[in-house]
Amino acid sequence: FENYFRAKKRLFEDYKPAGCEPLELTSGSGGGSYVSHREMRDELVAFFCSSLPKGTHTFTYRLRAEIPGKFHVMPAMAQAMYAPTLRANSQEWRVEIIDE
Repeated sequence: FENYFRAKKRLFEDYKPAGCEPLELTSGSGGGSYVSHREMRDELVAFFCSSLPKGTHTFTYRLRAEIPGKFHVMPAMAQAMYAPTLRANSQEWRVEIIDE
């Protein structure tokens, strides 16, 4: 990942679980100390970073559970925007929404 951290722009895409919608619906600047822009799309939330030092970082947004059930969540993906061969992705995860 050494070249990944030297790239100028980074894109992180986090797919939303089925049955959930983000509480904030507007895209724009901000979204964390390293996030220069955030886009709320139909299927995912995209975070753009101009600079990102080495280490562990967390990007967050709030979701509202709307439909009960068990769902698979697609892996989050990271890439250097102008170096498409530099890519990474997380593991799939599962979520269960319970109607109370």
